[in-house]
Amino acid sequence: MRTVTKIGLRLILGLVAVYLLVLLLAHSVFTVSRMGGDSMSPLIGSNDFIIATRCFRTDSLHNGDLVIAYIPTAGGVVIHTVRKVEQQPHTPSGQFYLLGVATNAVDSRWLGAFPAQAIRAKVLWIVRGS
Repeated sequence: MRTVTKIGLRLILGLVAVYLLVLLLAHSVFTVSRMGGDSMSPLIGSNDFIIATRCFRTDSLHNGDLVIAYIPTAGGVVIHTVRKVEQQPHTPSGQFYLLGVATNAVDSRWLGAFPAQAIRAKVLWIVRGS
């Protein structure tokens, strides 16, 4: 009977270890966050959740792609938000023109093109919040 208990305990510990490994891997590849503001409304609501991947190449981005970017504001605060890639003919290589849907959004209309390093993830799905 003790052998069965040991096998069962090892199986449970092994499953917990696999679960934790999968969870860690998923966290390093994907990010889930709430939009939080209305700069992308009506495309993305303030209660919607964003599921994005950190594993992407910036040279694969096209006009219309949604990305999560770190954008500095005039007060020195850096905001973590979603913006749409809208490259302009004059955008320098390695930089991206990022726009919010709302006309008052902090974006390239105010700050110019952003370096590729400002783009942290590519949006895969938008999950509508309540």
